[in-house]
Amino acid sequence: MTRIDKLAVGEQLPVFERKGTIEHWNRFAAVNDEFAAHHWDYAVAEAEGFPAPFAMAPLQLAFFHAMLRAWIGDDGRIVSVSAKLRGPFFKDQLLTASGKVIALDHVEDEMVVDLELAQIDETGRSIAIGSARVARKSSVENDV
Repeated sequence: MTRIDKLAVGEQLPVFERKGTIEHWNRFAAVNDEFAAHHWDYAVAEAEGFPAPFAMAPLQLAFFHAMLRAWIGDDGRIVSVSAKLRGPFFKDQLLTASGKVIALDHVEDEMVVDLELAQIDETGRSIAIGSARVARKSSVENDV
């Protein structure tokens, strides 16, 4: 594990992967009351010009949050996350989210880390890009 005070620009975060399943999407839809048929029905998705049902955009953003939370830990803060969707995340495909440290700064007693984010599907197609800022106390006992 890398200590927060030992991070370097260019360091890669552990990837976050999630298969596009109706079970994952249905749980998200239940919490957010987003039961649009194009998320599970092939005929509806195809009528809208898509080859398959696709995930909700806020769910893709949530995958970035999940990756960051797993990496920074409960003692860290997710300060901001922004994303631009570049394409749909289709049913039954594998999404891989990744992040790279692009800047580091000590602010008071915290290390502030700026990150470049990306999501690709199993074909290598870029489906989202983004950025994030996280912070964590920069004492030596805090590891990420």
